[in-house]
Amino acid sequence: MMAPDRFETYRATPGTNLAHVVGLSIDHTGRVYLVSGGTSGLGLATARRLVADGAQVWVLGTTAAGVSASGIPGSVCDVTDEAQVIAAVAACKLRLRRLDGAFVNAGIDGAARPATELDVAHFRRVLDVNVTGSFLVAREVARSLIAANEGGVLVLNASVNALRPEAHFVDYNASKAAVTSLAKSLTLELAPKGIAVHCVAPGYFPTRMTEPYLLNDTTAEELRSLIPAGRFGQPEELAALVSYLLTPEAVFLTGGLITIDGGRNV
Repeated sequence: MMAPDRFETYRATPGTNLAHVVGLSIDHTGRVYLVSGGTSGLGLATARRLVADGAQVWVLGTTAAGVSASGIPGSVCDVTDEAQVIAAVAACKLRLRRLDGAFVNAGIDGAARPATELDVAHFRRVLDVNVTGSFLVAREVARSLIAANEGGVLVLNASVNALRPEAHFVDYNASKAAVTSLAKSLTLELAPKGIAVHCVAPGYFPTRMTEPYLLNDTTAEELRSLIPAGRFGQPEELAALVSYLLTPEAVFLTGGLITIDGGRNV
């Protein structure tokens, strides 16, 4: 994992004051949440925010080293493997005794090449992780919530690319558009059972996935010019949003697609 200070240039963007975000008061005491893709980037930031807000959290990551380094209990899990996802959700419930919701976040980037040059194996892999993986995690958590009959919340992580596709990312664009449809479809089925489903669509945030672009000065400036707010997002901002969406107070937002992109979607 890259050292956090490699993104300090973008964390120090003039006008960025996160005091109001960090200080946002949310109480998750007594609640348990699962975070897939929870060992790095936006997933890890959200897992840490939920812990700070009083929740118990179970992270899913692709390696034992990553899970251990997060400092949060969890499972090694390939989200495209049905048996592994089922086992991970079961492990969460066995260890933490309940489950109130999940941030369905695990995903990978596209190939960054023209569609005419895109290998079908890579296209399938992106859809498998980003769409099938999201479906499997959401399905298993939903099954648990339905069985408990106490309501609950799912937050799925899509992308602004679902609304504003980028050239050379047909694989990623298509996968994230599918995640938004998955969230809306789940809303129709789960809302009558008292389970809320939200979908967030982040713009550009400094993470391991975006490292090749944001650490290239030319590319970073090109991307920043597309954002009306004139800056990249910070993981703490996304984490605060997800923490709020997981609260009972946000249940009536179910079915919503919430952009967090500095206006990029406009």
